[in-house]
Amino acid sequence: MKKFTKHTIETAPKASKEILSKVKEQNGAISNLFKYMAGSPAALEGYSNLSKTFFAKTSFTTGEQNLILLSSSVVNQCQYCIAAHTRGAKQNGISSKTINEIRKQLPVTDTKLNALVTLTEKITVNRGHLEASDLDAFYNAGFSPEQVMDVIVGISLKVMSNYINHVTENIISEDMEPFAMGKEIED
Repeated sequence: MKKFTKHTIETAPKASKEILSKVKEQNGAISNLFKYMAGSPAALEGYSNLSKTFFAKTSFTTGEQNLILLSSSVVNQCQYCIAAHTRGAKQNGISSKTINEIRKQLPVTDTKLNALVTLTEKITVNRGHLEASDLDAFYNAGFSPEQVMDVIVGISLKVMSNYINHVTENIISEDMEPFAMGKEIED
């Protein structure tokens, strides 16, 4: 069976080198996800562009954005992304209690965040098929129809990375180990 290649800037196809260089410049390192995606410049560019759009142009806070990504990753059982977005949520002001509730697929104590997480989970599980009551619960928590679209952008981003992590059998790097599924996140 052929194996996926974890590329470096030097081994990546020419069309991927610039994106990998920017990732390294911004983050100080290149995650395994990007190393695998680099073999397909289309995947790398598509993911990078959608990620930039999601974080720069959606109406949610960075903490809420990470909750969308975490919730979708939990449903899709992507261990790598669960760890990454647990860390991201924690770094952006989301309480450990909320993070642990999402990771255990329990109702979130915060009513507004619960509406966001519940809608994200339902869209992910049901592939976009929702009941009117699902949308009403989201709107009643203070969200708008436009924000449903923003949630879908985040889920689309996670479909890409979750599936790539699954097919490449990507493993959690050592720096993300404290955020791995099965560990209780503490304040």
